[in-house]
Amino acid sequence: MPDHMLALWRSGRCPFLVPASFWESPDGLRIRLDAEGLVQVASYAAACPDGLEEGFCLLLTSLASAARAFASLQQWLADPAYISLDPSLLFFDRDKGSSLLMLSDSPDSRPFLARFSDLCRGLGPSGALIAERLEEAGRSVRMEEQGTACFLEKWLLQILA
Repeated sequence: MPDHMLALWRSGRCPFLVPASFWESPDGLRIRLDAEGLVQVASYAAACPDGLEEGFCLLLTSLASAARAFASLQQWLADPAYISLDPSLLFFDRDKGSSLLMLSDSPDSRPFLARFSDLCRGLGPSGALIAERLEEAGRSVRMEEQGTACFLEKWLLQILA
């Protein structure tokens, strides 16, 4: 990842990144996530039975927040190609109601919707359903970060109504 992005993450000032500790070892830079109290979304999705409304709603909430965090990180000058959308690296802070992302060593220059759909699919059958709906909507409207978040939030409101 670019040096300025690593410096941003190390500073601990960005509210959209998973808190972490950094140190140098003979093997290179080491990163330890400070994820205590955070929900690892992939583990939560795997433990939550399909069809459980509360679990699906939390999944929609965390994904909508992840899409917004992805956009917000870019305002902190993060290159979108280095913002990780790996399902195993997505965390959710229940207290703040927001998702936290990580930065990646290697870039992924695919369009946002393709990357976000892969994130969703990595979260089990419920995530796969979400990916299908997003891709279907993306055929008629360009789905970027904010549009994706709005789509997921609207779906959540329909469920809760």
